[in-house]
Amino acid sequence: MSAHAKTSYVISHKIARYSKQFSDGEFIKECLLDSAELIFPEEKEAFENVPLSQCTVTRRIGDTARNLELQLQHRVVNFDFFSLALDESCDIHDTAQLLIFVHGITTDFKITEELAAMQSMKGTTTGNDLFTKVNACLDTLGLKWDKLAGVTTDGCPNLTGKGVSLLK
Repeated sequence: MSAHAKTSYVISHKIARYSKQFSDGEFIKECLLDSAELIFPEEKEAFENVPLSQCTVTRRIGDTARNLELQLQHRVVNFDFFSLALDESCDIHDTAQLLIFVHGITTDFKITEELAAMQSMKGTTTGNDLFTKVNACLDTLGLKWDKLAGVTTDGCPNLTGKGVSLLK
């Protein structure tokens, strides 16, 4: 991988980590070019070749997310048991978000704790809807229900309440 591509991944990672808009890559590139022109103008062309368009940043962040998901998939196949922590809350646009955390342990006591998924819940958030999202997450990771040791929730009625809840 070229230095330009690596630089693009590093900057895209920081954009994601600090929850910045993907279009900020173009602003960062403009800052890099202005700085290069002042500090070492003979090297400015090197910075011009760093791809930081909104589309490129989006792709880089997607690549990183897929890589992290693959790493987690490789770790969970060795789990003897796992537990889930579920948190349902609404974002600033009043869209329900289901956070699914996985905590697993292997035979040699290696422990993994990771955010497995963040699922947007459009429409309803019934126990059945939540189960569908959790089940899809477990399928994606390759986790089997028979290795589930426990579930912790934030106390949301759709997760724990009477009637139709995820844990009923």
